Amino acid sequence: MPRAGAPSEGPNGALARAVGPRGIAALAQRGPRESTLAISAAGFPGLTFDGEHERVAISREATERLLDRIGMAYLRAERAVGAPPHEQLAALVEQLRQAEQGRPRVIKVELMGPVSLALLVSDEHERPLAYDPALRETLVQHVTLRAAWVRDLIGSAGATALICLDEPLLDALSSPFCPLDEDEGHDMLARALAELRGPRGVCAAGKPAWDTLLTLPVDVIFFDAYEQSAGLVQAATLVASFLSGGGALGWGIVPTDAAALAQERAETLARRFATTVEYLAAAGSLAPEQISGSALISTSGGLGQLPAAQAAQAAALCAEVSGAARAMFGLSN
Repeated sequence: MPRAGAPSEGPNGALARAVGPRGIAALAQRGPRESTLAISAAGFPGLTFDGEHERVAISREATERLLDRIGMAYLRAERAVGAPPHEQLAALVEQLRQAEQGRPRVIKVELMGPVSLALLVSDEHERPLAYDPALRETLVQHVTLRAAWVRDLIGSAGATALICLDEPLLDALSSPFCPLDEDEGHDMLARALAELRGPRGVCAAGKPAWDTLLTLPVDVIFFDAYEQSAGLVQAATLVASFLSGGGALGWGIVPTDAAALAQERAETLARRFATTVEYLAAAGSLAPEQISGSALISTSGGLGQLPAAQAAQAAALCAEVSGAARAMFGLSN
């Protein structure tokens, strides 16, 4: 299951629509209209979205004038208010149409989470919304409404939605220069996840804070297993509890760095995955098959920054690594 940004057009487009052994497909979400930032932020009150440069800003006066509208819609669970503007709506519908061709049982879509949005979206004075408690709260409500609307859209296609909140800036909470402290940021993310119905996930970048992530109301956690697997083994006891409770991990074992991607092969990455599984099993008193059987093979991050050919290569490598790993652990296809 590659992360967002896999190609959906051209000769390699089928890679983005591939349905794995679990019957799960992922929306490609490639391009400025379809990125996690665009799908999540577009339509926020008073917001201007520059898709070409992926810049988002608000006019504080216009935003504050419309805050009550979001708050009331949130309290009344008016999911229709979560619909994105026409440009993003058209992109989502087309992506869903393509994903439907494989008849998946579950379709994954990524939305940028409230913590990263609060740090990326700024006002006209270039002050991030993270500094304003009222605007932070509105961001949580906005993300919740957007996620509910997307879930309904996917449900109308006869599939279950796996909504994943992408938090590329989550590790910034540990910085003394971050306008959000760790408790505030984690509370925002936890409340947004708690409002989601059905399967829900988090996509974490950098070095994951496993002691926090594994206590969130979440079903699957995607992480950079190519660079950041050591911390997972150190948190083996918590991981064991999470997996035993039905949770799953999205192992980002396929690199998204262009140079690393050019050098890696499926068998090498599968062995790397298997080695980490063995260490984790020993440290957490779990059977290796329990860990591997609940794993989703993914990319270490989003693919949107890669040229289409390399993004397609990474998506194909996910499938190859998955097949090789399944054979190593004797898992049926």
